[in-house]
Amino acid sequence: MYLEGDDLLTIGAYFLVAGTFISAIGETMKPDENNISKKLIRDGNGVQAVGNSLQGFGRISAAEGNEEAANLYGIIGSFTQAGGNSINTAANNIEIQNPSVSVSGFNSLGSTIQSMGAALEAAGVANVENNMLSNLETLGYSLISVSAILDAVGILIEDEESIQKRLILAAGGWLEFIGATLGAYVIIQAPEETV
Repeated sequence: MYLEGDDLLTIGAYFLVAGTFISAIGETMKPDENNISKKLIRDGNGVQAVGNSLQGFGRISAAEGNEEAANLYGIIGSFTQAGGNSINTAANNIEIQNPSVSVSGFNSLGSTIQSMGAALEAAGVANVENNMLSNLETLGYSLISVSAILDAVGILIEDEESIQKRLILAAGGWLEFIGATLGAYVIIQAPEETV
């Protein structure tokens, strides 16, 4: 079975929504001795990395044979986000076993990279078309970018029980879920619009 660009984008969008949902639940939970919240955040970021990679390959596939339709910012942004999510996954896995300030910095770096990737995707989508759907998709990726920065800041607060840390992480997690949902909605609607 061969998947085309639109199929990869759609499947990637579903993975992204699922991953952001799992992470948002983990970021909303109070830390406990079993590290369930960190495990959910780790697993959610792993699912997001798969989704972003699929979207990157989907954007490449959609551009084949049509150089002018290539969304270079979108392609780079998708893979940049996948890299940031992979760093988050690795850092959370290390933090579960051996928490330290240096690992938190590594985790924060992953969120910052993810934010840059989402900003690139937002710029790529904004440059392709100017209609209601593309504006909605740009908003979705912009929300992901802002929420990843919130996540990066929240991770750097050392006190795990701090209300500020919990609020920043929860706000970032749910904003990211909303952004991913908006992006998925547009990706699913776009092929229907062209039929």
